Amino acid sequence: MRIGITDSGVGGLSVCAEVEAALRRQPVAEDVEILYLNAALEDDYSYNSMKTRREQLLTFDGFLRRARELYRPDLLFIACNTLSVLFEDPHFDSHRDDPILGIVDTGSRALLDAWRATADAGIIVFATEITVRENTYRKRLLEAGVPAERIVQQGCPGLPDAISNDLTGGQAAALLADYVPTAIRAFEALPPRLLAFLGCTHYGYHADRFETALRAALPVGGETTVQVLNPNPHAARYIVSRIGSPPGGGRLGIRFVTRYAVPEKPLASLPRYLGDRAPLTVSALLNYEHRPDFFARFDNVEAGGPQTEDTVP
Repeated sequence: MRIGITDSGVGGLSVCAEVEAALRRQPVAEDVEILYLNAALEDDYSYNSMKTRREQLLTFDGFLRRARELYRPDLLFIACNTLSVLFEDPHFDSHRDDPILGIVDTGSRALLDAWRATADAGIIVFATEITVRENTYRKRLLEAGVPAERIVQQGCPGLPDAISNDLTGGQAAALLADYVPTAIRAFEALPPRLLAFLGCTHYGYHADRFETALRAALPVGGETTVQVLNPNPHAARYIVSRIGSPPGGGRLGIRFVTRYAVPEKPLASLPRYLGDRAPLTVSALLNYEHRPDFFARFDNVEAGGPQTEDTVP
């Protein structure tokens, strides 16, 4: 079985590592190949940096088509909240019959399960700009009956890069010292419990720092409790459940394919975050396959202009 896991960068490697760790604990009879497919155009040009929605849609559509053409995964899991949100756009209706799933679905289920267990809780969704702007989590929470005044969404610009590029955590801590108090102040009345949902796969690398920042930002002597919810392990469990193979001695292989050359800072920091539980994931990162022709860059996309590199089929 071939499983594709994709993110617009390296945050989704945490999901890949969780899948590897699970398959090491309980190997399956079937051979499994995991392809980590980086959907970002460049290291310093994220989907949140793109100037138009059209460029975002065309770029990710081009990636999906090339991934299917080149690798034909039996399952492609979008381990990126930003891209999972974009995938809900009608632009991608032509892909609905493909075996593509997204972390927004698994994350929403985990978040709602946690809220139902503590129904008086307030929810903070920490996420990227696109995820906040699209209101996807908020809409799903409202549909499930969560009161609007219990939901806060907090964008965290710059945080994914800070996590990837600074192993000391200093840059991330400085950003969280701004974002976390801002989110808490957004509640009209502070709830007795807070669920902090990490709506970007990068954020899971610093789940402990989120908890520290949240506790520091709460009123001294208050009774509000905090629970940080990292959806990445939930996504991994779902992927493993889709393999459907009985226990056995099948082989496991992992590859990392990227359009751009991964810079030195993430190559130094990510193995530390991933640890010893996922040696194949770490090896795939360090020995990544650099494929500049993976998918296309578009010029003048707002006007529907020409493509400047490889042509998307």
